[in-house]
Amino acid sequence: MIETPRLRLRPWTLGDADAWHAIWGDPEVIFWGANKDRATSDAQLARLIEGHANWPAGIGWVAVETLADEGVAAEVVGDVLLQPARSFDGIELGWHMRRSAWGAGYAPEAARAWVESRFAAGICDEVSALIMPDNRPSIRVAEKLGMTPRE
Repeated sequence: MIETPRLRLRPWTLGDADAWHAIWGDPEVIFWGANKDRATSDAQLARLIEGHANWPAGIGWVAVETLADEGVAAEVVGDVLLQPARSFDGIELGWHMRRSAWGAGYAPEAARAWVESRFAAGICDEVSALIMPDNRPSIRVAEKLGMTPRE
């Protein structure tokens, strides 16, 4: 578990199914192909949790939740991931935030914490993010992280 001043990064659990579907079932968030129904989201989350057992140690997808504050419960607002890239040799960094969390700065805060912790642990020393050219919000997050475009 990793904490920032506002967030906690922790493993996903099956108890997070509502939050997972709020992200992965929202076509505004997952514009390239959101899950069409809750059953699809539930199965996807279960596969993700199961699949982590076969991944290199120290990388994977983590839930991003706000820290509980007086009178305000913690809430899962998104995810960040480090995973073996499919289209290049290396580690891919990604993030997905609930629409209700857009603009709060959670994506760069969570991604920075996840990457820095993995660098400090010697798990990886370079990451890349695959971002569609018209996805301006994700490009801004990458820029805030100090990432630069590659050809």
